[in-house]
Amino acid sequence: MSEAAAAVIGAGVVSFLDGVPAAHKYKVKLALALAERATETAHREGLVQDWFAYYRNQLKFMGWDALSPEQVHWPDQQRTRQVDQVLETIAATAGEHFATATGIALHKLVANPSVLQKLEHYALERQHFQLLPCAPAGANRVDMVVYHETDVRSAFSAGFINRKRSHKHVRAELVRFNLLAFEHSFLPKVQDRVVQLSLQRVLDYAF
Repeated sequence: MSEAAAAVIGAGVVSFLDGVPAAHKYKVKLALALAERATETAHREGLVQDWFAYYRNQLKFMGWDALSPEQVHWPDQQRTRQVDQVLETIAATAGEHFATATGIALHKLVANPSVLQKLEHYALERQHFQLLPCAPAGANRVDMVVYHETDVRSAFSAGFINRKRSHKHVRAELVRFNLLAFEHSFLPKVQDRVVQLSLQRVLDYAF
């Protein structure tokens, strides 16, 4: 996966499969950072309780459209390894190639303590965790799984990625991003200052 890449944005990990051009990666990360910033602000001000729904609506406004929305509620622990549960959810939503890229991104993240610590901080603070694997979907389009997991605060303490969690509150949805719609319809309306502040939330790491 020489072209693959990953980054932490808030309490989420975005990863890219081979074939996503660098310019597309930048736009995807910018869109995710803008959505994350807007959702965090609304949540902090008490305007929203359902982070996933508000975040998803922000993405939709920017040019992301659902392909096959799917809500997954896991019963009590079905598998012994936590990461396997997460990857199985992603594979069931969009295919094994998304799960493979996510697995690599998580493995590399664990080996990068400074970035991992930021992710753990936000996950603990917000009581949720997101995975956002992306794949090319033709000219000027990117497919992405939005995996969103919520739990009690203690479930997201340091090292939570490799520990068992309840998996009772998990949602996963496959969406498609129209990069041209984002670039020509949404982005021109966004102030440069907002763009720069949002990009500060993107923490790239070696993949």
